[in-house]
Amino acid sequence: MRPLVWLGLWLGLMGCQANDDSVDQFINQTHRHAVAQVEPLDEQEVFRAEAFVMSRDRVPFQRPQPEPDVAMKDEGRACWQPTARKRSSSLESYSLEQLSMRGVIGGTNKEWALIYTPEGSLVRVRAGSYIGRNHGRVLEVTANKVAIEQIMPDGDGCWLKIPATLTLASQ
Repeated sequence: MRPLVWLGLWLGLMGCQANDDSVDQFINQTHRHAVAQVEPLDEQEVFRAEAFVMSRDRVPFQRPQPEPDVAMKDEGRACWQPTARKRSSSLESYSLEQLSMRGVIGGTNKEWALIYTPEGSLVRVRAGSYIGRNHGRVLEVTANKVAIEQIMPDGDGCWLKIPATLTLASQ
């Protein structure tokens, strides 16, 4: 058994002798016969910039203003408009989809809802607080939801009151 091990070891070491002659010969032969085949580039077109001429139609860097509907103004339709007020709540910079209700604190007469913001902070709101980008106002806080009234434009110059709710988020 021992001579077989020595024989296998000896054959393995003999097979590991460096024989780089054929590899070097192959590399030199490949370099001699290698020819680069590069196609010439297409002729480049010359770019000619045209001068910008301002027209009276509109400024290209501002959004176009919709033209007022003449028929609606002639009707004299009375539309409800929200009262202008300054945004005072940090929650008015988020849409309702970004906010979630996490709980309620307080007693039966004064319940505060805990609203979780995308930044990870909790803000408490109660009835009368403003929330959301669309002039949302909290109408009622219950144990599992916050009732909100949003004011959104209808596209014709009038405003609509749209109800929304934030329900208690389960974790």
